[in-house]
Amino acid sequence: MINKYILTPAGAKKHQGVPANAELVTLVKPSDHEIKQVCQSFDLSPFTFQYRSSPEEVSRFHRTTSDVLTNPAILVIYDFIPAFKKIENQLSPSLIVFDNHHLIICTDSQDTIQRALAKLPTTLAELLIDYLIACQHVLMTTLKSYKKEIDKLDQKARVGFSNDSLRALTTLTRRLVFFEHTMNDQATTITAFLEDKHCQCFPIEKQLELEVQQRRLTKTIHIFRDLLASISDLFTAMMDNHLNNLMQFLDSAGLIIAIAALVTGFMGMNVGGMPWKNDLYGFWLILGIALIFALTAAIFLRRKKYTK
Repeated sequence: MINKYILTPAGAKKHQGVPANAELVTLVKPSDHEIKQVCQSFDLSPFTFQYRSSPEEVSRFHRTTSDVLTNPAILVIYDFIPAFKKIENQLSPSLIVFDNHHLIICTDSQDTIQRALAKLPTTLAELLIDYLIACQHVLMTTLKSYKKEIDKLDQKARVGFSNDSLRALTTLTRRLVFFEHTMNDQATTITAFLEDKHCQCFPIEKQLELEVQQRRLTKTIHIFRDLLASISDLFTAMMDNHLNNLMQFLDSAGLIIAIAALVTGFMGMNVGGMPWKNDLYGFWLILGIALIFALTAAIFLRRKKYTK
């Protein structure tokens, strides 16, 4: 879907003309035909938007060429769309092409664009920085929601573990891995963007907000990854401890059974001179002796705490 706007002192107003005559062009989940139309209007390479909805897209900032735009630049950052189920789709790239007089935003999220337009920007520079900050706000809100899940896993890890907890840990770790690599790329991109001459027209406080918020995102994701790593280590240690206890129990049980088997094995030899061979109660005497030795070994092992 293509929307075209002209910026006025009262904010952005929709424009009905051709895209090249609009100041702001938004592409929300665009079709291939719409992408082709915009590329022809602004003389942009179709490769610019090739990975517009793909997790293979990377955050970047660099110059591009166009006979319509004046020294245009491409900026790719990430937005978050909770409507999708998989994290690789939820972390959605926003492709931004701009010069001093035009701004093109290609994204899968209409909400973030509307949030930036709701601030009634009067210049493209103001709209661009507000949109970037809005994307960062969505990402930070999502990360904060993960903190509740981490706290729940931490509480469960202190009392035991279950298959459900391990599955939840794996799912959350997978999300944070995607987040971490995405934010590492975006941090480099934001730094390069803020050092560009285009940013000289941004208010200093907005530049600082953009920079600091990106640092907060990077710090938060690294802290959460370390917290999950410590929880994972705790789960692993608990499983190892349970396995050790199980092996100690099985070894102790095997030793007890082996002692009883040794006694009955000796008494079951088919040779002369065996005691109680013809005795009416010989079987029960041998069984009693084996049981006494087995119980003695069990008591000894229990006091030695080999089974704990």
